[in-house]
Amino acid sequence: MTESTFYSDRAGLGKGRVSETISAEVWAGLTTLIQQRIDDGSLARAFPLYACPDDPGRNTVTGTNEEKFLQSLTAHVPDLIERPAAPDPGPDGKSAEIDIGWPSSGSQGAEPPRSPLDPNDVPDTATALDLIDFVALHIDQPTRRSSHNWNFDHTHYSFRQHDAFYDTELTPGQDQLKRDVDLLFARNGIAYTVGDDMRVRRLGPTEARPLISEFRPATGDPQLDNKLKDAMARFLSREPADRRDALEKLWDAFERLKTLELGGGSLKKTSASQLLTRAASGSEPFRELLEAEFKTLTSIGNDFTIRHHEHDKEDVPTDAAIDYLFVRLTSVISVVLRHTGRMAP
Repeated sequence: MTESTFYSDRAGLGKGRVSETISAEVWAGLTTLIQQRIDDGSLARAFPLYACPDDPGRNTVTGTNEEKFLQSLTAHVPDLIERPAAPDPGPDGKSAEIDIGWPSSGSQGAEPPRSPLDPNDVPDTATALDLIDFVALHIDQPTRRSSHNWNFDHTHYSFRQHDAFYDTELTPGQDQLKRDVDLLFARNGIAYTVGDDMRVRRLGPTEARPLISEFRPATGDPQLDNKLKDAMARFLSREPADRRDALEKLWDAFERLKTLELGGGSLKKTSASQLLTRAASGSEPFRELLEAEFKTLTSIGNDFTIRHHEHDKEDVPTDAAIDYLFVRLTSVISVVLRHTGRMAP
């Protein structure tokens, strides 16, 4: 068992993180979490409110300007609000102005705008994850809060000075958001996480997670290492197109892997044979197993639209099939690299 905030997790009774859909419960939790960040000043550096009557120069941050935050949010993640279709052109051939949901200050009797953070209005999963990415870009926990009661009670917020170029570590606000989102996802079985780059990424299939997290190639061939690392990164993307691209890149790396021992060209078969012999560690049955798997995977790459895209090739039918093929090839490559001393500890 591992330490966790909740008993059910410590007892091994928590949910498996297998769902790639943001549920209504998770969305409500996310909106609450982000509203808390608005209220506690964690978004005030990027969207400052200057409401201190004792500071006419507007140098003192007194909170988050929620209106500016929401305007920027919906500009970057427009699917969080309804965008009505453009009206039919009028008699003069010109279209009327499109209402995007934010009423003008002088509008009378206008319905209140739809809130992008309505906990009861669940968007699609991609939009919900875009929201997290947006907040992660702008969050920065205040380093100091002080009360000021001039005219009315309010709070002054201060932030540490930092340089985005030199400061590579997460800020306290980023780190807290990362941990809070991950806890919420873990408790609800959501197979996404916030990476160290503060971007939401996919965890991938359960069986692939230890394999990918410990996959650190050190083949001595920088081009091969880069292909393998790029494939792993793309496989964890939220976008299905990136995962298909990852499959193609992994198969390209597999073909280059076969040339590690003796070089490329006409020596490819000889190189692959020697590679299998080394990887088998003296076991002929295991060598035969690896050789059969190499041949099968080579045929898969040639027969499906992985390495070739002619009309007579079969498409990989589903995202689940992509996951299966990616994990299968990664397992074989991992065994070969580890048994030949080409995987970093």
